[in-house]
Amino acid sequence: MAQKLVRYIDIEEFKKLLAAEKDRRYKLMYVLGFGSGLRISEILGYKGKSIKKDKKTGKIIEKEVDIPRLTKKQIDLEAHRIKILGKGAKERMAATNKWLNKSNIELLPIDIPRRTVQGRFTRLCKKTLGRKLNFHTLRHGWANYLINVKKLPAPQVQMLGGWSRLDTLGIYAKANPADAIDAAYEVF
Repeated sequence: MAQKLVRYIDIEEFKKLLAAEKDRRYKLMYVLGFGSGLRISEILGYKGKSIKKDKKTGKIIEKEVDIPRLTKKQIDLEAHRIKILGKGAKERMAATNKWLNKSNIELLPIDIPRRTVQGRFTRLCKKTLGRKLNFHTLRHGWANYLINVKKLPAPQVQMLGGWSRLDTLGIYAKANPADAIDAAYEVF
């Protein structure tokens, strides 16, 4: 099976998107996606069914999912923490970022349909970056930035992002061949 190619944005592209977006609510969602690695469902909430195929048995597993919208009470700016109830009804702590402040978290909870957010983000990326991307690309960019630019250890990024398995993080973080070559060279 071929490895899935992951699209992501870098910090400069993210800054262009922030500058181009005029609505503060959307800016806040982008900041939470790229700056803290949150999923759209962790910001806007999600109520519906989750359908998965059990890898061992091959059986289809269906369960009800109810993720509440993110509220300002979940964000502690002084401790730099966001308490998340995310995918799989798992709780985790995410980190705040330099773009979050008391003024913009007052906009929470945000009540905008997911499809509206996805559509607006895709149009903004096409117009600003010339690329067709979806909201989850922000999360990919966050993981890539922490691992490849800030050099955070993968287990720390895994914990902050809420992945249950470290190998899953590998598809979110694009390895930089030049960095790998330089690091291998420096070992000897």
